[in-house]
Amino acid sequence: MEKEEQKYTELRYLMEVVKKLRSEKGCPWDRKQTEETLKPYVIEEAYEVVDAISSNNKQEIMEELGDLLLQVVFLSDIYEEKNEFSIKDVINSINQKLIRRHPHVFDENFSLKEGECLEDVILKNWEKIKSKEKEEKSKNMPDAPKKPSVYVPETMPSLHRAYMVQEKAKRIGFDFQSESGALDKVYEEISELKKELDNKNDKEKIIEEYGDILFSVVNLGRLLDIHPCSALNKSSDKFIKRFGYMEEKALEPVSKLDAESLDKLWEEAKKVL
Repeated sequence: MEKEEQKYTELRYLMEVVKKLRSEKGCPWDRKQTEETLKPYVIEEAYEVVDAISSNNKQEIMEELGDLLLQVVFLSDIYEEKNEFSIKDVINSINQKLIRRHPHVFDENFSLKEGECLEDVILKNWEKIKSKEKEEKSKNMPDAPKKPSVYVPETMPSLHRAYMVQEKAKRIGFDFQSESGALDKVYEEISELKKELDNKNDKEKIIEEYGDILFSVVNLGRLLDIHPCSALNKSSDKFIKRFGYMEEKALEPVSKLDAESLDKLWEEAKKVL
């Protein structure tokens, strides 16, 4: 590889490019960005990485990972301009965290006791280490609000957030003993929503009970080793294909068909797709 081309493979060069874009002689759009304006782009790029992975297109995956990496470097540069931290601090932080949280890999003195299962020990150590990290943060930031141990950011997609909240609760021993218990909970929540609807209670209470149904359905899926987002996407794709079949077979726009004709087409679509 030529020396000129080789520099494009280095993280240091990407950092220099971002600094130039942010400089007075750089790009007006890049110069005016802040940590707040970049938040939507971080989320968007993360989704695009996931979408690229699903497509299994290696060129697209590589490109989208680059876009996500740019957001990390870009944000780090903004904070460095404020003399708060740099990309080096970000890298140092994650390296230390990975080593700290994986004593079974990096600690030469680590060993299993007789009868211990490595995976069980890893999970126990993981929670202990995270708990210790929280204690250290509390000491260093005494005025920061304390978050429950199952806290997950509100900006995360709702179904995935519910899944992660439940996973965190599981790690500290709060979970259903079986799938049947979780399924019973789904029926219980449906019953509670029906009661609110029958009593014609206020909208907020109905929203609350509806949310409880969704949360319990996510819990059931988690115990069945099914991620709610994946399952729901499959159902959405199936619905889209069946509805497309209906539009293709209908002799007039679907919006003009009566209920009986719609049901007939839908049943036909279900047999085909």
